[in-house]
Amino acid sequence: MLPDSVLLSLTGRPPADVTEAEETPLREGTGAATAGLTRVTVRLRGGGTATAIRKEFRPLTSGRHRHGATDPRHWAYWRREPLAYASGLLPDGPGLRAPRCHGVVDETVYLEDVGSTPADVRTAALQLGAWQAGAVLPDVPWLGGHQLAQRVAVSELDWSAVDADERARRLWSRRDELLSRLAALPHVLSHGDVHPDNLRADGPDTVALDWGTLGAAPVGADLAHLMLGARTALLDDYLAGAGGLVSRDDVEAGCRATLALVGASRVHWMLATGAAVPPGYVDFLWAHRP
Repeated sequence: MLPDSVLLSLTGRPPADVTEAEETPLREGTGAATAGLTRVTVRLRGGGTATAIRKEFRPLTSGRHRHGATDPRHWAYWRREPLAYASGLLPDGPGLRAPRCHGVVDETVYLEDVGSTPADVRTAALQLGAWQAGAVLPDVPWLGGHQLAQRVAVSELDWSAVDADERARRLWSRRDELLSRLAALPHVLSHGDVHPDNLRADGPDTVALDWGTLGAAPVGADLAHLMLGARTALLDDYLAGAGGLVSRDDVEAGCRATLALVGASRVHWMLATGAAVPPGYVDFLWAHRP
């Protein structure tokens, strides 16, 4: 069942009007700190139903990023997403927006069920540019730092252990140089995982899921994640959304450096875990190399 305050927000009716509740565990859209994801469907007296997504959180206890679970500036900080929803800082549209929140109770958030319609990546890039060009970095203690730099700091990749395309290894070998370039760029408010799987279409809006890595990142970093997931060039769409408020050179530099490092590390991870690198993946990285 849902808390009374959440039921009132979701249905606009008193809890006594709920006759039944059904819970369906979900697997998608989790994230490092997610302890559980459930769709809750309530049936109302007199007919009708309403659904909400219950998302519960817990700190990481294993893996190389577990030390960051209690660090408010680390990308893996476990309480960031409920704090972000409670703060009112997440975008609420029109354009890019977070799921509407029906309540935050302890370490659990209750969210709008946005369905499964995938977002158009060009529309998402345009709306991402508009949001980041207009957003101000908030002064809150739980805002994450540059996620990529934090990840690279604890990532020693043994390329001799995998049969990788030499171009991926060459990109990774430039990591210190590329991280220095990224550190020198303007930083913007960043979702941190703008992958097509995290984006849903809701009419003209793009709904971004999983805000647990909300932080400050070099301009162009989120665009790189979106481009890598879609394997589509989206720079012009992003800049059209930004409306001239960000530098094309800065966005392109941040995008190319992020794409190179994230893409190369994923090539290594895929090969190390026995997964096949998708056809054209390294070609895309190399074509957009910094």
